Amino acid sequence: MEQSAQHHPLWDAFKEGNKSAFSAIYQKYGGALTNYGLRILPDTALIEDSIQDLFVDLWNRRQHLSRTSSVKLYLFKALRHRILKNKRVSHSAEMEPLDHHTSLFKESSYEENCIKGQMHSEQIRNLHESLSKLPVRQREAINLRYFHQFSNEEIAAIMEITYPSACKLIYAGLKTLTATLKLAVMQLIFVCSFVA
Repeated sequence: MEQSAQHHPLWDAFKEGNKSAFSAIYQKYGGALTNYGLRILPDTALIEDSIQDLFVDLWNRRQHLSRTSSVKLYLFKALRHRILKNKRVSHSAEMEPLDHHTSLFKESSYEENCIKGQMHSEQIRNLHESLSKLPVRQREAINLRYFHQFSNEEIAAIMEITYPSACKLIYAGLKTLTATLKLAVMQLIFVCSFVA
């Protein structure tokens, strides 16, 4: 995948030694990096250390960094590389469930939450169960695509795989999730028919 190095004012200011720009980059992406890091390896201390090391290294090497068309892509890829380098993670390592992503699925109004509460909780539980059963690489690709809104090309770059491989991981993960969630909905309908 080839990307052109476009002008990114915040990144350029940081490279010139602007501490406010550096802080703004951390504030903008720090939370998402932590969230993503925990999908790779559910070790909060290691992830926090890796992010701190990443930003210290960025600051120290700022004058030697190249321009980037996507700061987010650059940071995610650098963090993934750092975590995998620091902690040799096998492809079969377990990932933490997406418990603190629950807020992404909640309705915004209190009234809607009251009306849909039980069904909503069941859907979240089913989604979490389904995600936890996916192979690690599929889970990571789905997380990058739908929780961090990266394109398939960017996912391939972050995971250091080919574009077709990224597409296959996402497709296979979605296919499995769809089948699992359909089964869960059918089971819920079956149980509800006996209660009613």
